[in-house]
Amino acid sequence: MLSGNSVLLTGDSIVGNVRTSDTPGGPDARTAGGRGRVLVARARRCADPAPAGVPMTLDPINPFAVHPFVSAVQPLEPFSHPHDGLYVAVGDSEGQYLNFQKQLGDLSSVVDYGRTVLVNGDTGCGKSALVNRCAAWARTRFGERKIVATVVDATKPLKRFEQLSLDMRMVGMCDRLFDLMRKDRLIRDEFVDEFERNRKEPERVYVNLGDYMHRDHALILLLPTPVELLQEVVRYADFAPPRVLFMLESDVLRDEHVEQIERAVERWTKPVVLTVGRLVEGDVKRFVDQRTGENRDRGRFPRMSDETVAAVGEKVQTVAQLQRTLHSTFEYLMEHAEDYDNDARVTIEHIIEEAERVPKDGWGTS
Repeated sequence: MLSGNSVLLTGDSIVGNVRTSDTPGGPDARTAGGRGRVLVARARRCADPAPAGVPMTLDPINPFAVHPFVSAVQPLEPFSHPHDGLYVAVGDSEGQYLNFQKQLGDLSSVVDYGRTVLVNGDTGCGKSALVNRCAAWARTRFGERKIVATVVDATKPLKRFEQLSLDMRMVGMCDRLFDLMRKDRLIRDEFVDEFERNRKEPERVYVNLGDYMHRDHALILLLPTPVELLQEVVRYADFAPPRVLFMLESDVLRDEHVEQIERAVERWTKPVVLTVGRLVEGDVKRFVDQRTGENRDRGRFPRMSDETVAAVGEKVQTVAQLQRTLHSTFEYLMEHAEDYDNDARVTIEHIIEEAERVPKDGWGTS
C-alpha cells in the first residue's frame, strides 16, 4: 500500500488522496506540460515483460475486455461464447462449481424429477457468472446422455416486477416462457396450441412442461432474482418437472432460509444451494495473472507490478469491482496514454485517478 495515502474502495468507487510525488517519475509523470494527456509510467524492470518475439506492431488492447461484450461487468456466458477458459478461481467460485457437479452427478435426478438451483452471494461476487457456468456444464452433461439441452435466459425482470404479487410474478414468468420456448422451437408442434392456451396458468404449464418438449430435449431455465425468496424458491421447487433445471440467484439468502426451504420441499427433491463470497488473499493476483497471461500474445498493453496488484487487492472487495476498476483504467489509458506499450507500467495512482474521474454512479458492482 502506498505510504501516506488513505485509500479505500467503499460501495461502488475508490476514494482517497494521492500525492503526485508518489507517482514514479515525479509530479509531472502523469501529465505533460499541462496538456492533461496521461502518461503511463515507464518501468525500469517490468514485472511481466513482453514475451520474446512479440512485435511492437501488435494493436493496443485492453486485457480486461471480454469479447464480445461492451459492458465491463457483463457475466461470462460460456453457453453462448467461448468463455470457459476465462473463469478464475476467486471467492470460492471454483469450489462451488465443483459442488454443483458433485450434487447433480449424471443428471439422473434432473431427468427423472427436475431440480432447482439457487446461487447465493453478495452483489458483485460472481453469482451470474457461476449460474452461467453451471448451466453450460449441465448442457454438456445432458449431451453425454443424448439429450439436447437448451439454456433459456429469462433473467430480465418483468415490467414493474417487484410490485407484482407472487402469484402474478409466477403468471408473468410462465407467460414469457411460452414466447421464449416457441422462439427456440422447443415446443412440440402438437402441444403449441395447448401451451398457448395455458400460458398464464403456471400450475398447468409446469406440470406438463416435460410433455410439451421433445422427448430427447431438456430445458435449463435461468429465472429472475426472487422477490419473495422463500415462497418463490419453494414454488419453483414444487413446479420443477422432469428434464427441467430451474436456476435462480439471490443476495439475501441466509442459513436459516436454506433450512426453511429444505423443510418446505422435503417431499420433493431439495434445491442445490451454492454460495460465492468476496475476494480473499491471492484472488486479485490470480485474476490479473489470468487476464494478462491470456492476452499477452494478442496485443500490446502496459503491465502491472506485483506491488500494484497487491495495492489493488487491498482496495477491492468483489470480483465485479475488480473487473470494472481494471477494465475502466486500461480503457482510459489506451485512449489517452502516450506510451501504451508492453514495457510501460500501470500504477496504483492511475487506477485510483480513474476511479475518481468516473462518477460514482458509473461504477456499480453487479
